Amino acid sequence: MIDFIKGKVLQKTLEYVIVENSGMGYKLLVSQNTSKNLNLDEDYTVYTKLIVREDDMLLVGFYDISERDMFELLMSVSKVGLKTALNVLSLYTPSKIAYFITTGDVNALSKVSGVAKKTSEMLILQLKDKVKNIAVDNNVASDIVKPVATKHQSQDEDAVEALISLGFTLKEAQYAIDKVLEHGEVSTTEEIIKKSFAYLR
Repeated sequence: MIDFIKGKVLQKTLEYVIVENSGMGYKLLVSQNTSKNLNLDEDYTVYTKLIVREDDMLLVGFYDISERDMFELLMSVSKVGLKTALNVLSLYTPSKIAYFITTGDVNALSKVSGVAKKTSEMLILQLKDKVKNIAVDNNVASDIVKPVATKHQSQDEDAVEALISLGFTLKEAQYAIDKVLEHGEVSTTEEIIKKSFAYLR
């Protein structure tokens, strides 16, 4: 795997840059934020991620490691592809993305091109516990409430994801599951889902 490429930026657009190293030019797909941070005819260390497809191989470039880490997290979410992940990173820095996910800000994430409300909800659901290692800029938020783990956490997340897949919103799913847990112990995810329907219309 190519971890990084060190060389001179020979060409750039908002979607890609070409970096020369040892007589070879590497075309790297990038976010707009990375493109803006790379100046023509200057040397940089650009971190990379190789994307292998059935009929193609693509190199994605990143200005720093935190952007690559966030890209990999975004790509791990169902229905989020390379283009969508780069769109998110083009609009927001990794620290802002981490903040929006941690605080459940669906509206902010939905402003990204190609990210619908349900996709935003899936980003929050699947990544809220994974973005803790991404540094959050104090200018974005001075105080972030970190989610508290409970013995039902894994079951809760599976149940929420299942209800969202059935067409309910994140807010509706979380409300119903909270009500179920308030009224007694449940032993399985299936039981949580079944009892949740009593609180959903």
